[in-house]
Amino acid sequence: MSRPEDARLQAALADAIEEYAARVREHGEIPPFPAGRDVAATDVAITAAAILKAAEVYSFEIAAMFNI
Repeated sequence: MSRPEDARLQAALADAIEEYAARVREHGEIPPFPAGRDVAATDVAITAAAILKAAEVYSFEIAAMFNI
């Protein structure tokens, strides 16, 4: 069940994704996390999987993007 704070988190995540992508397009690759900030691989995987599913990005598209 969705809670009001979920909507705020979703909006913040969407804003961060759009801003990060815009900066990468403009300036080239930048690290996604600041120096010294450890983010657990499980947390990254959960978040990335949810984002890819919501954006309807599939494994063959990922392979094409990264030439794998």
